Amino acid sequence: MKPNLVANGADRYVVGKVKRFDQKNNVFFRATWDPSLVELGRQFYGVVYPKDRPGYRLEDMAFNQAGWYAEQAFAMGNLGGNRGLYSWETPKIWYSDYRPPTDLRLAVDDSSKMSQVIKKVAKAYGASLVGICELDQRWLYSHCQNVLEKKYEPVEIPEEYKYAIALAFEMNYELIKLSPTHTGAAGPTCVYGRMPLTTGSLAQFIRYLGYKAIPMGNDTALSIPIAVDAGLGELSRIGILITKEYGPRVRLSKIFTDLPLVPDSPMEFGVWDFCMKCEKCTRFCPGQAIMRGSPTDKINNICNREGLLRWPVNAEKCFSWWARSEGICSNCIRVCPFNKLPGWLHETVRCGVKNTRWLDSLFVKADDLLGYGKRSKVEHFWSS
Repeated sequence: MKPNLVANGADRYVVGKVKRFDQKNNVFFRATWDPSLVELGRQFYGVVYPKDRPGYRLEDMAFNQAGWYAEQAFAMGNLGGNRGLYSWETPKIWYSDYRPPTDLRLAVDDSSKMSQVIKKVAKAYGASLVGICELDQRWLYSHCQNVLEKKYEPVEIPEEYKYAIALAFEMNYELIKLSPTHTGAAGPTCVYGRMPLTTGSLAQFIRYLGYKAIPMGNDTALSIPIAVDAGLGELSRIGILITKEYGPRVRLSKIFTDLPLVPDSPMEFGVWDFCMKCEKCTRFCPGQAIMRGSPTDKINNICNREGLLRWPVNAEKCFSWWARSEGICSNCIRVCPFNKLPGWLHETVRCGVKNTRWLDSLFVKADDLLGYGKRSKVEHFWSS
């Protein structure tokens, strides 16, 4: 069975009744309350000591954890939301009145031009990719769990927030090649540190225009279906977004707004068919959390949503390996054939994946033969 690609964005994967996902069932939150995962949670969130081997030394750990600094100090979009740079209102931190008057509102006569302005500003602030869609309330969490403030509350977004702006941030290619090590983990953490600065600044830009804006990291709503709706990419076997430009090597944030905008069209460039043939990620997943074979609407556990046709990742297995290995794995991203830097050869293959699906198996074999996806040596990273 194959979804009706392009036409309906993330709705292409819906094959049954879809309820809004409860954030507490995300495996990282389950580890704080579910007795079957609490011990793994202690390992995952506990103190980790360096080891005398490349990628696990003190400098590697410091590089990884310091990447979180801006996120942890000024945002916390992973464990809370609606605070700091991700505040839903303009934070009261100003020491002067040097800012646009709060009683002005920009008249938007051309939503298409306004959309281009938003994209230009977002990229100037640091986003790698930007897309726009109408907000689908099904992708909101039913409830949010704020670990920091020990709150568990329903998510309610007023209908006036008609649009969602999806932002993608490229992770460093050379760092991802070092997975699974602390050095490689700096690939995602460095991006998590940048995300709130860009997302919060773009939200404040919209507010200065006289409109409302809610910036988010991983909180409040599911980022992947919103990014699919906004035309940034497709869902993949590894359960995350594949973009044309960077493959799965991105992290996502989003903004809800009442600013008049024009939605982008969803895209389809061969990811679904390629994932059917590839399965390279399943061979390199140390936790055996990625399923082989055809997609299904069945679920592994409460970390998955019902009513969707896809390859459900077994988050319990993934988290178990992360906890036991110090939470530093990006192997599925590292080995994905879509994870490539720009170049004529890679662009040619991408074109082939989109237009000559019968060559997909050959592309997978060539990817292996050419040595793509192999782990790089940490020593080379530090000495180069």
